[in-house]
Amino acid sequence: MTDPLEHILRLAFEIGPRPAAGEGERRAAEYIREKLEGFGFNVKVEEFRSPRSPSLFLAPVFVLALVGAVVAVVFDRDALGLLLAGIALVAFLGEITAALKLVTPFVARGRSQNVIARLAPKELPRRRLILVAHYDSPKPDLGWSPRLVRFRRPAFRLLWLSMILLPVAIAVSAATVVPQLAYAAVPFALVILVALALLVHRAIRYKPVHGANANASGVAVMLTLCQALAVDQPADTEVLALATGCQDVGAVGMQAFIKNHGDELERAWVVNIDSIGGGDVFYTTSEGMLLKHRTSEELREVAEKVAMLPGMEVAGRPYRLSVTDAEPVLLRRMDAISVMADNNGHPVNAHWRTDTVANIDPDTVDTAYRFTEAMVRRLIA
Repeated sequence: MTDPLEHILRLAFEIGPRPAAGEGERRAAEYIREKLEGFGFNVKVEEFRSPRSPSLFLAPVFVLALVGAVVAVVFDRDALGLLLAGIALVAFLGEITAALKLVTPFVARGRSQNVIARLAPKELPRRRLILVAHYDSPKPDLGWSPRLVRFRRPAFRLLWLSMILLPVAIAVSAATVVPQLAYAAVPFALVILVALALLVHRAIRYKPVHGANANASGVAVMLTLCQALAVDQPADTEVLALATGCQDVGAVGMQAFIKNHGDELERAWVVNIDSIGGGDVFYTTSEGMLLKHRTSEELREVAEKVAMLPGMEVAGRPYRLSVTDAEPVLLRRMDAISVMADNNGHPVNAHWRTDTVANIDPDTVDTAYRFTEAMVRRLIA
């Protein structure tokens, strides 16, 4: 059986950074395809188009909101300002939740791909198990720095509240015909301006990381588990391994899979493996940066039982810090859960320049593998 650390070394060190829709990402997809074919899976690579950075679709939204504020406050055009800020709010909520993509179709996009591999069961399939791990590596921003990451969730709450309250403040000014009330929108506009500045800083200042933890570690566990399942083939459960591209720009790869294979999520267990290269392993009880989605009750019950096995030291808790590939599935009220790892609620080196092979904790990777395999064995038994 291949050691997961070998896959991490190949993806994060030899291939290196794997930015969304970039050459490194394409090379990683080829490596994953070769490995899964070698295990005996039937593999298909499906292309899709995606923005290369979240800045491309978030920056226009923030600019539109700010223009709305300026129109209302400076030029006393409340109706027009409300319209612009309202459109920005709808676009923001739609992009963040992946429920309505108003901006993404109009920005520059590159080619990416999902690697989809299938292992047929010995008998007629009763259920489908979908193992998911994204293989692109992110670009850092100040919000992921070790000193500031604890403020990331509160800062995001402040941002989406500001996006909501900005048009509310303009609407109140318009309804009361008191121009001075429009100045109530200024604090919210300043928050959005800071968010825009951080996007520009991210685009100029940082390069994609090596992504040993996020998410070569998750891919490594998925590949090793697929190898084990190919050796001990399930009786009546089809195994589908899904390596997604462009997760860091809004789970675009998972959304492309759902668009093309949404019917395959019916009667399927989706187990997402993400950033398990350091810290304490946990399974998610709920997810979602903006909307809270409870993970699958059936999968949580299985995870809870496995977590009680000797030597596991795994707990269940919410994860609301960023988008995962499980979130688009949960949004559609289907069965999904994520296996992740962090340190006191914060990822270890993920999304930061220190996310290298040298900082991977083999014990955490081993725990994540043993826990995920035990979960999977119980599901397909």
